[in-house]
Amino acid sequence: MSKSRKRTPISCYVCCKSQKRGKQACNRKFRRREHRLISVGNYERLPVFTIEVMNPWDLGGDGKGYFHGLPTDEWFIRLMRK
Repeated sequence: MSKSRKRTPISCYVCCKSQKRGKQACNRKFRRREHRLISVGNYERLPVFTIEVMNPWDLGGDGKGYFHGLPTDEWFIRLMRK
């Protein structure tokens, strides 16, 4: 896989490569709150969206973006590596 490259130049803005751990923690917290409220019978307070449980800005990185550059630039070559 040494020659494999991404097709589109999209990457995270800040330090991390993915938001996987943050999304796992958010969904774990969401499911735990649902389970707790259902066991008590408090159905009107059930969360509908994960935003109600955790702020999306608490996840790793600040979102993803499309980067423009020449295919010969060193930073562009590093970005396109898998």
